[in-house]
Amino acid sequence: MVGNSSIINILLVGESVFKIHKHFKGFAAYETASITSSLDSFTGRFSKTDVNIIFMPNHEVSAKFPYTMAELSQWDVIVFSDAPADSFLLTEETLGGKKVLNRLELLCEWVQKGGGFLMIGGWMSFGGFHGKGHWAYSPISNIIPAIIEPHDDRMEVPEGKVPLISSEHPILTKLPSEWPEFLGYNRLRDPTGEVLLTFPSGDPLLVVEKYDLGRVAAFTSDIMPHWASNNFLEWKGYVPFWKQLFHWLAGKI
Repeated sequence: MVGNSSIINILLVGESVFKIHKHFKGFAAYETASITSSLDSFTGRFSKTDVNIIFMPNHEVSAKFPYTMAELSQWDVIVFSDAPADSFLLTEETLGGKKVLNRLELLCEWVQKGGGFLMIGGWMSFGGFHGKGHWAYSPISNIIPAIIEPHDDRMEVPEGKVPLISSEHPILTKLPSEWPEFLGYNRLRDPTGEVLLTFPSGDPLLVVEKYDLGRVAAFTSDIMPHWASNNFLEWKGYVPFWKQLFHWLAGKI
């Protein structure tokens, strides 16, 4: 969408989390809080490449995610990772009874016109933890290349599951043929796109599809622990895989 620039501009949305801890010590109790809002351990690995990733943490989504086609068109690819649908659907204006633009419908229109969209798995992706990802009935369900279940779709596999290559594709070119294990994923049903990677159960790990002038993908596991194992993070194909996926979504390969 940005044009013929050699740089692929990506907006990565989600991932951040606030944590509140309750401590009990005898008759006394107290709370501590922390926030994980940096994704430098991921984005930093692309600093010397042609992939430029800007990170928007979860707590900024409601107020700052784009409301106009012009704002969206700054990006070649938009990625949602562990970001619940409610963050995009609920705003201060909406909660105050004011009608506002549905930004997810706008995003779908942006993809139709040539944008690239990727949803990465997590506890707040697809169905998510107790169904709280809440994506099954959102406009995004119309462009995801598989059916999102409305309930808790997490598959926790602490023993690790190694995916299998199910189709040749430019995204997988020159990557090692053997992948490392994953410790969990979201279970998608009835893929409509091309399934490139599956788990031994047949559940998809990576599904891609062209959507009008745009391109979409669903990667059902995660970019970071706990579902992304340390072996995946240390795998020599880790950065090349993400680069090639981003290039494909941007229409560069």
